[in-house]
Amino acid sequence: MLKQYNEFAEKYSKLVVSHNQDSIKAYFRYFDFSLKGKKILDLGCGNGYDLIYMQSKGADVFGIDASEEMVCMAKKNIPNGDIKIGYFENIPFSDYFFDIISSKWALQSSPNIGPIYMEIARVLKPSGLLIYLSSHPIRQFIEKKCKRKSYFQKEIVESIFFDGQVSVREPSHTLNEYLSPVFFENFSLLAYEEGVDSAAEKVDGDIYPSYFIIKACRKNKQTK
Repeated sequence: MLKQYNEFAEKYSKLVVSHNQDSIKAYFRYFDFSLKGKKILDLGCGNGYDLIYMQSKGADVFGIDASEEMVCMAKKNIPNGDIKIGYFENIPFSDYFFDIISSKWALQSSPNIGPIYMEIARVLKPSGLLIYLSSHPIRQFIEKKCKRKSYFQKEIVESIFFDGQVSVREPSHTLNEYLSPVFFENFSLLAYEEGVDSAAEKVDGDIYPSYFIIKACRKNKQTK
């Protein structure tokens, strides 16, 4: 499931920029500070679009993605970046290496968020920042599109976006999974924001959050 983007990597990379400007602008506001000399790792870096922006602000950029096609494009787009094939639960970098961990439209693709937080805490420096945007659990609940559905039942949900041009299948989550005891054990929450992206499917024409953004600071302690 994590490799499904191989099937439409180039198409997705073009559409996400032209259709997702709402979430892109909201997300980039959280990086409106000096990134000069900062080591940034982007989880689910795709073709490197976000890393190009961060590099333009002076950051040393790194990225991982499960899609070989996406990694291939990212390496071409950022020849001086460090881009690897990898999974969020097993980040291929050393302890306390990064100043900032970023991610956009990616964490929801993993079945379990807790192990990802543990890996992020491992590779992030104490007091380092975690900034990510993910599909909103309410969106995933509505996209189950069945009667008597349960918000708390983890299921594979098909999300359709870009006016029906792309669809992906991802595990549903609850907000408790994102703001879990594991999260608060390792991070201090600095900001939380919900938003609607025009590229997301509007089930029955309803208005509901399609994404949320979290900014957090890694607690000043070492993990074992």
